[in-house]
Amino acid sequence: MKKFLRCIFLVGFFIVMPLTAAHAQQVFSDLSSQPTGRIYFNSVTPKSKWELVHRKYDKKPTLIWGTLTMPKQIQGKIPAMVISPGSAGVGPKDDRWVRAFNEMGIAAFVVDSFGGRGIVSTMDDQSQLSPAGNDADALVALKLLSTDPRIDPKKIGQIGFSRGGSVALEMILESFRKGIIDDDLKFATVIGFYPGCPAVWWEIPPPPLTGAPLMLALGEKDDYTPAKLCVNFAEIMKRDGQAVEVHVYPGAYHAFDNPRQNFTYHRNATTANRCPQVMYDVQHVEYYHLLTGEKYPSVNEVKAENKGCVIRGVSSGSNIAQGNKAEEDVKDFLIRTMGR
Repeated sequence: MKKFLRCIFLVGFFIVMPLTAAHAQQVFSDLSSQPTGRIYFNSVTPKSKWELVHRKYDKKPTLIWGTLTMPKQIQGKIPAMVISPGSAGVGPKDDRWVRAFNEMGIAAFVVDSFGGRGIVSTMDDQSQLSPAGNDADALVALKLLSTDPRIDPKKIGQIGFSRGGSVALEMILESFRKGIIDDDLKFATVIGFYPGCPAVWWEIPPPPLTGAPLMLALGEKDDYTPAKLCVNFAEIMKRDGQAVEVHVYPGAYHAFDNPRQNFTYHRNATTANRCPQVMYDVQHVEYYHLLTGEKYPSVNEVKAENKGCVIRGVSSGSNIAQGNKAEEDVKDFLIRTMGR
């Protein structure tokens, strides 16, 4: 009987240990101690972009983490980039950009929006986390990095990929920024790699903008988040005063910047690439056809028009030459917009 109870105790011990260890990690509210590596911090989890913009979300903290990597040589205050991964979560592809930024003398903070929320990937089911959660995490990361004495708070940018690329489209809007940030802190520059553009957030009349310039890096052959839809949206943004630089890379598929040669068909991954392009004015709770500007009578008409248009089956694949070209374009963009 004693042996049996000892086994139960040991099993229980090993089950509890990982949970206890996770809770034992230091949770950072500022980076005055100048840490590196994995950094745990509290974010929030809005259920929708409306909740985020109007600050109607539950204020209960959500513990997440990011990995902060600093350049080998630091002279004075340096720029930093918040990296927002895509639907597959944090992966080896992010290492490319950490290396690239560090080589430029820029700190890199890869934000994991999934791990702390018990999510592995949203490719097959995007409803596991509202994209507003990714938006909130990026803005909270901005606040956190601004407290690091090694980092220039006026030179913090954001770069995202696919789902994370869509974050960049929201970081230029004052309405989203103010959903988390109370003062004048904002991203200095933003870069979106192959974001999804069937549904976009904008405002009529034209929205107040943060002033951050935007670069879009799109794949010509992308069937997951087609380039054409983002090109359409870029024209609207330019018309309304947003500085947008668009790069469409020939022969490039989704995730073309992966430095490891690969091509994959994701049979269960969902895409809205066949849906009508809709502009959501989350500030005024109104909905428009992006290209015609025609207003929908209500959200029910939007849902009816979009019914059945989400499909499964998309491709992703690296393109070494175009990935290298995109890296050079990103470096050039950052030099012009952040002085690095």
